[in-house]
Amino acid sequence: MKKTKSLLRLKWFALLLSFAMLAACSNGGNNAPSASTEPTPGASNEPSAAASEEPSLPEAKLTFIYPVASDPGPDQKLVNDEINKYLKEKINATVDLKPLTFDEYEAKLNSMLAAGENFDIAWSSKGWLGNYQPYIDRGAYLEITEDMIKQYAPEARANIPDKFWPDMLAADGKVYGFPIYQVAAKTKSLVIQKRFVDKYNLDISSIQTYKDIEPFLKTLKESEPGIIPLGLAQNSWGLYTDRTKVGEGLALTYAKDDPQLKMVSSLQQLDEKQEYFDTMRSWYEAGYINDDAPIIQNINDLKSKGNVAVALEFTSKPGGEVGEMAVNGGNEVVYAPIADSYFTGIASAMHVINKGSKNPERALMLINLLNTDKYLYNLICNGIEGKHYKKVDEQYIEPIKDSGYAPNGDWVFGNQFNAFLKPGQAPDTWERTIELNNSAIVPATSGFNMNEENVKAEVANLTAVNNEYQVALESGSVDPAKELPKYREKLIASGIEKVDAEREAQWETFKQERGLVK
Repeated sequence: MKKTKSLLRLKWFALLLSFAMLAACSNGGNNAPSASTEPTPGASNEPSAAASEEPSLPEAKLTFIYPVASDPGPDQKLVNDEINKYLKEKINATVDLKPLTFDEYEAKLNSMLAAGENFDIAWSSKGWLGNYQPYIDRGAYLEITEDMIKQYAPEARANIPDKFWPDMLAADGKVYGFPIYQVAAKTKSLVIQKRFVDKYNLDISSIQTYKDIEPFLKTLKESEPGIIPLGLAQNSWGLYTDRTKVGEGLALTYAKDDPQLKMVSSLQQLDEKQEYFDTMRSWYEAGYINDDAPIIQNINDLKSKGNVAVALEFTSKPGGEVGEMAVNGGNEVVYAPIADSYFTGIASAMHVINKGSKNPERALMLINLLNTDKYLYNLICNGIEGKHYKKVDEQYIEPIKDSGYAPNGDWVFGNQFNAFLKPGQAPDTWERTIELNNSAIVPATSGFNMNEENVKAEVANLTAVNNEYQVALESGSVDPAKELPKYREKLIASGIEKVDAEREAQWETFKQERGLVK
């Protein structure tokens, strides 16, 4: 196994070099950056003259499913039709866009795969919706080979810095998704409505952990009737952070000061959160947290009313305040980071091709266009110029209110460095995003993917136990003195120690292969 993995890595390193040579040879007349450089922010929205035109290709009909925070609007079909006019000229294909809310997405993806229902492209991530590795393990996604990329998506690959590409490798050393290049770092932050920050003179720099926000929550509860001090839901728990550890909340955690990078067990992490659970319980009983926190599935449903003063954001990317404003009832927000910034890789958002797709090559050609054709990308993100947005200048657009199309999901569709900036975003938003990508802490676990084949039953059982207890404890809606011991016992009974042993064994092998420890 070790020898096989090493050979696979050598194969991919050779592929990286070939892409660099390919980009150098084919860059004439194409302003896409080479694979070894960062993308150039501030793209034009004109149709790309360099887009592939293959009139000899037979017509193909594609289906693309993806998650959205809310309904894009009544003009979804109008925009879809405009996209298809363009795609017919470029790759002789049409695409049926199927946006699904966050709540719908996972269930629909599962049911379509189980029923063998036709679709070609889906949105995927590591650790969230369309979870990359588990779906690969069940054979759902098509391997995207080096030959396929060379033939159908070389321009899109050339836009991805080489140092990021190994993050796309699955546990078997193969690639099954194409990354959506954007922010590749995570900074867990509190999202706070600016009107309350200004009114109560909150010093944002004083907020370093979740605990530091408590006096502010108390003030809001006492002084702002009708306002929810801290809004939580099933998809927004996780305020806990520990700056003494690396990777808290990721696939594997180790202590910052441990030169051996020894994995911290799941049970130890749970025990260390006792004080946190107690705090959340006290906040819930004090009325700082909404009563229905463990019931509401999507926090945006709550925030859209504009009465949530503080919420949690897991990424807090540069310029993200504009998107947050849109889902906070039009109220301006500020970020208060409560954790270190971690490089999370480019596999946090990607496009995958259904293994049952009848047109995988054309699907990859569409993915290539979404990541390189600035006109197509901005069309799917923002709609039709003059109807759904106004072009302010070559860098900025202004969305037209109630225009009929607002998916608010640039991060879903393609290379975000091709996006127009919107009102409120700083001119250097993309430069700051690249800086964040480059300066974030890169965990030693970057590129580590656990193969769950030997513990599939235990993982399924643990998922059920976590679903039963985790959100309730994280939201403070149950008494940890009573429920935490039950949670711990059920985790042990469901095989958490076996799963940890398997993860640790694979981690030790990974460390040795990467030369991470002596």
